[in-house]
Amino acid sequence: MKRFERFQIDALEVAYGERDHLCRERKAELANQTGLDVEQVTSWFNRRRKRDREKERRRVSEQRCLELEDALRESREREAKLEQEVEESRRRENGLRAEIRILRDEIGCCMVTRFGF
Repeated sequence: MKRFERFQIDALEVAYGERDHLCRERKAELANQTGLDVEQVTSWFNRRRKRDREKERRRVSEQRCLELEDALRESREREAKLEQEVEESRRRENGLRAEIRILRDEIGCCMVTRFGF
């Protein structure tokens, strides 16, 4: 398959910029203007639309990937914060348990002193 000349590609791109779908008359006019067959013009437009769809899919996919990376980062930050909160809660719990032991010991001492138990 012969490659298109630069002037042919330029003419096709200009036409594509105006409309991405052509009527029969415009295809014939463009074929005549570029020296290409109507089938070649049609095929070029089909490939160009396909390239645009693929480009848009990649753009959407890359955007979604960035959004997911942001969500993952935020999730990891929340997880780290929750882990810190859990650790702080454990420290407070251990402190309260120690305080309860001390109070129980004090109550036990008072009971022995007071009642002779």
